[in-house]
Amino acid sequence: MESLAAKEAELTKEVPQLLETMNKTSEEVNLFERKASEAQERYRKLLEQWSRVYEELRSHYGSSIDRVKPYFEAAATFRSASERVQVVMKEFCAAASQYSQAKADLRNIETRLAYGAHKVRLDRDQQDGLSRATVRVLKCRQDRDRREQDYAESLREYEEAKQACESWRSQLGDALIKRYEPVFRQLQQHQSTLRTERQRIQGFTERAASAKGIYNKSLAELDRINVAVHEARAVAKEATEAPAVPAPAVPPEEAPEAAPEVTVAAVAVAVVEPPEMPQERTTDAAKEVFTEDLPLGQTENRHGD
Repeated sequence: MESLAAKEAELTKEVPQLLETMNKTSEEVNLFERKASEAQERYRKLLEQWSRVYEELRSHYGSSIDRVKPYFEAAATFRSASERVQVVMKEFCAAASQYSQAKADLRNIETRLAYGAHKVRLDRDQQDGLSRATVRVLKCRQDRDRREQDYAESLREYEEAKQACESWRSQLGDALIKRYEPVFRQLQQHQSTLRTERQRIQGFTERAASAKGIYNKSLAELDRINVAVHEARAVAKEATEAPAVPAPAVPPEEAPEAAPEVTVAAVAVAVVEPPEMPQERTTDAAKEVFTEDLPLGQTENRHGD
């Protein structure tokens, strides 16, 4: 039975950490879901406010506000594309610089090793250094190429947005645009607030989903340990309750003339009942986990999905 206790201790050694992780992630799930719900409620109210402001402005200025609306939408798209192309351009320049530096480092190593100029035998450290430098060049080139594609795509979007903005400006005229610019500046401030709340909702939702995934993973590990412990106990019980195999009878003709002396202790071994299973010696946490069903206190925090 000592071997069973040792095996249970080995199987359940991660249980306290798993329970702690589940408690922590359960609190995080509740926290982030509550924050996401609050952000959704703020977003709903802001959206109603924006719609109300837009209808008030529309009733005041008439259908002309709908006429100039495409220009200000195009102008907002153009500003966003302009900001993005600047960011992507910086990333591309940084990637190109890293690629140039990686190539220069590789050339320096090749020069020091006289690689390609003479047939030399490189030791292990030299081969590793040359391999790492070569791999770095390849990775930097791939990153540079990917950044270049992103820059080309963002530049294309920038040019398209610029053309659309200029086209609407030429159709409406600067005077009309200037007249309605304060109106749409107010609307765009509301839209910016709405975008911020959408980002907050997305962030809280993603963090809640991440915490829920960790919780479910820990729960699955607890279930696996629970099954393993029950299987170990079943195996130990079968081994304890297995009947003893009697010794084969000695044929009379082969029996020795003088039978060996049988002691009282030897007879007692054959008649003593199998010992009862000793009471399991486990910690309180393990007793709560490894029952046929997990206790209510540990399962009420389970989350679906």
